[in-house]
Amino acid sequence: MRNRDVKQLGASLAAATCALLGNSAQAATTGDQGWKFDSAVLFYNEQSRVNAVEPEIQGARQLPDDSEIKLKVTLDTLTGASHNGAITAAKPQTFTSPSGNATYGVAPGDLPLDKTFHDSRAAGNLQYTHPLNRTLRWTAGVNLSSEYDFKSLGLNGGWLWDLNNKNTTLGLSFSHESDSIKPVGGVPMGLTIQSAMLKKNGSESRHVEDALLGLTQVINRRWIMQLNYNLSVAKGYQTDPYKVVTVVDANGDPLEAENLPAPFAGPDIGPGDAQLYELRPDSRTKHAIYWENRFHFEKGVLAVGYRHMTDDWGIKSNTVDLKYRLPLGQNWYLQPHARWYKQSAADFYRQSITQADLGSLKHVSADYRLGKLKDTTFGLKLARHWGDNRELSFRLESFRQSGDRKASDLNATIAQVGYTISW
Repeated sequence: MRNRDVKQLGASLAAATCALLGNSAQAATTGDQGWKFDSAVLFYNEQSRVNAVEPEIQGARQLPDDSEIKLKVTLDTLTGASHNGAITAAKPQTFTSPSGNATYGVAPGDLPLDKTFHDSRAAGNLQYTHPLNRTLRWTAGVNLSSEYDFKSLGLNGGWLWDLNNKNTTLGLSFSHESDSIKPVGGVPMGLTIQSAMLKKNGSESRHVEDALLGLTQVINRRWIMQLNYNLSVAKGYQTDPYKVVTVVDANGDPLEAENLPAPFAGPDIGPGDAQLYELRPDSRTKHAIYWENRFHFEKGVLAVGYRHMTDDWGIKSNTVDLKYRLPLGQNWYLQPHARWYKQSAADFYRQSITQADLGSLKHVSADYRLGKLKDTTFGLKLARHWGDNRELSFRLESFRQSGDRKASDLNATIAQVGYTISW
């Protein structure tokens, strides 16, 4: 679960059904098409922070009865240093390790990072789509994800309805995801001082329900459009058990846990140890609209995507994504990519709190991922394809993020090697 600093794990298969909607208005093929496999290895590197390696393989096959099966297997490993939520202070700070068996210190002016961060994940998805008649199909799938402190099981099902000589497709899908979170060292009691180690054994759970309504429309021979609405309702444990919030004095310096008033005081484990476990609401409802247009020019294909998301935590985000596939001769193509993202902060997001706030807070988090953020991604993909449906590709991208605090600012490099083969 700790690798959510890099990506959101355990996502429901509504996204998989969304991908089906995006492809459904293409010209239909019939009969057994054989297997098509897409494989890739992604390398992600944040400057002085997190490193990730993620191999993935996807397979798809259309069967003789025009049904289709898709599968995906993903493995990833992450190492490095992860921000623990505390402020960057002019005085030293002390923290407990996630297990509670050790402490570590951060020097004045340094970003508070947990350098013991590491994680690995194995995930698998299976999706099956079957025609009921020439215009109506049903689809169902399952996904599994496992980390050392996180387990997830997801199920989904839906319908796809082709209209207008298959130039229009309507889709409706539902998914359910059940997550089990078992943090290292136990589940911390939110809004208690870290040094007091008030934790409970066992695990917490979360359930996520998604509904997706989608439309794919062929506008003309050069233009296809997709519009989706997604409703997501999560209930249960939403807190990051490895994040803390700093309690500061009037000068903005960390206080000492042993000097806090009862019942918040904790043992002295070192200087600047007044760090509070975060606590988030136990439910979250998100609304998202995604709109994509693909244009086929005499040379090249342009894809323009826009996503708007809002939730009841007070976060609003907007994403614009551009890709342009430019042929280079008969066998090569170049694909520039640009992405812009911006979000507002959650209502309960605070960079730090004061002693006066103790006892009056219902929820608080200093996780920069819930604060104001802006990021940009620019990159290129170069690929060569052969007539027998093989393709070799290379992708290199630069990611830049900024926000309202030092922890938000990071630079990352993304590299990927991919290979596609059919038989």
